[in-house]
Amino acid sequence: MVRTIFILLFSIFITITSFSQSKKEKKAIKMYGIKSVTEMVTENMNGKETTRKDSYTIYDKNANKTYYEEYKKDGTLKHKESTKYDTKGNKIEETNYDIADSNPEKNNKKTFKYDSENNKTEVSEFDVTGNLTKKTICNYNRTNEKVSEVEYNGTGKITKKTIYAYDSKGLKAIKKELDANDKVISTKTYKYEF
Repeated sequence: MVRTIFILLFSIFITITSFSQSKKEKKAIKMYGIKSVTEMVTENMNGKETTRKDSYTIYDKNANKTYYEEYKKDGTLKHKESTKYDTKGNKIEETNYDIADSNPEKNNKKTFKYDSENNKTEVSEFDVTGNLTKKTICNYNRTNEKVSEVEYNGTGKITKKTIYAYDSKGLKAIKKELDANDKVISTKTYKYEF
C-alpha cells in the first residue's frame, strides 16, 4: 500500500515538472501544497547504474513556477530561469540563463505588462547587461481578441508586424506577418470544421 502511494506521488511529481504546466498539473501542485520538485534520473550505462539530478523547480503558493534549474548529464548546471508574477497571476518578469550557451538571445530578461482585462500588452526583452533588445506591443479589440503585435528592436525601430483577423464566432481566421515596410512575409488562414 505504502509502495503504491509512493509510486503514485512520484508519478505526479514527474508529471508536474515539465516546462509548461497544464491546468491539471497546476491544480495538483496547489492541492498538495507542493513547494518544490527535484527530478532525478537513474541510468544504466555500461553496466553501471548512476543517479543524477535532472531538474529542480520551485513553486509559489498559487502553483506558479518561480524558479527552475536544468542539469547536464555530468551534473553541472545547464539552464536556469526565474519568474515573478503579479497579484492576478500574470507573469511580469522572466530571467533566463543558459550556462553552456553564450548566445545573448538565450541569456535574457523579459518584462511583461497587462491591461485591466489581463491581456498582455507589452513584452520587453533585455540582454545580460540590461540593454533593451526587443519590445513587442500587443493591441486588442473590444472583445479582447488580439488584433496586432508590433515588434521593435532595441533602438525603437519596427522590425515586424503581425495582424490577426477573426470570424463571426470570434475564432482566429487570419494571421498575417509583415516586415518593417509593411511587405507581407507570410499569411496563415484557419479553417474550422463543426
